[in-house]
Amino acid sequence: MIAGTWHGLTAHIAARGRAWAHKRQGQDARQVTLHSRRIYILPTRAGIVYGGVTIILLISSMNFSNNMGFALTFLLAGIGLVCMHHCHRNLNGLVVNLRDTESGFAGTQVIFHLRLRNPGNEPRWQVAAGWSRRIGQTLSIGPGEAQATALALPAPVRGPLAAPRIAISSSFPLGLFRAWSWLHIDATAIVWPEPATHAERPPASGGDEAQSSVTRHQGDDLSGHREYREGDAPRRIDWKVLARRGELMVREYRDGNTNSTWLDWDSLPELRTEERLSVLTRLALDAHASAVAWGLRIPGVVVAPATGEAHLQCCLDHLALHGMKKPAVGADHAT
Repeated sequence: MIAGTWHGLTAHIAARGRAWAHKRQGQDARQVTLHSRRIYILPTRAGIVYGGVTIILLISSMNFSNNMGFALTFLLAGIGLVCMHHCHRNLNGLVVNLRDTESGFAGTQVIFHLRLRNPGNEPRWQVAAGWSRRIGQTLSIGPGEAQATALALPAPVRGPLAAPRIAISSSFPLGLFRAWSWLHIDATAIVWPEPATHAERPPASGGDEAQSSVTRHQGDDLSGHREYREGDAPRRIDWKVLARRGELMVREYRDGNTNSTWLDWDSLPELRTEERLSVLTRLALDAHASAVAWGLRIPGVVVAPATGEAHLQCCLDHLALHGMKKPAVGADHAT
């Protein structure tokens, strides 16, 4: 019970601290310069022990009028003050830039790419970037240099995922103090729906099943190969590749009539919303791998048939944002 009360109290204090810092600093742009007013510093556990030992040594020296004790006390106090100064200076003036984000599928992670630049003439040692107080990759940045780092954020569900608070911190040089700065950058990554394990590809829009883009016609051009999937017609297996390399590969053809495949929301009436999105995501990935033109129809969105990475990402973004209004915010405790 005591442990639960203590945990609740610390969580409440932390939440109030986050709200105060956010209100004091406001929302940050994608590039932020860390100045002294937004850098906080406190002693670490080692620093508290160090300070306690120094105080005990001072009291003992005063009690016994020991000059050597006074000298050692002042030496330790001076070292502590120098450490505090260098720890704070190690972050002061750093320029942090959020470069871009990498989308990912639900159940995996999205990536936020940061770039830390040191415009000063002194090196910056042991600078860490992470979510909230969690320490991520530690960097050492030389004078006039820049270092890049990536922060991974778990993405449990589809939709827009806003970056939580970012902490830039350092305990250089002796670990007696920890200086940090909070960044509240307005950045959002798109989490795509988790693709279904398997889905049947719909027929092409140019005719009946005999005219499907997945069926070979006389005069069609070979566009490539893909791995065999259960349900593929045996006549489409490239037996020469099987004999030569021992791999079961299926021939893909692009017909001269430029028939296209449509991935249609209404073709899956028996599935619920999330299941439809999962199946359509799998179909989109399979259609992209087959290198044939394909389009997407979902409520409120029609994407014309095309090919390429940009087309795939556009369609996946529409699937991810279907029915979404407000971006979710990643948890502060993410690693």
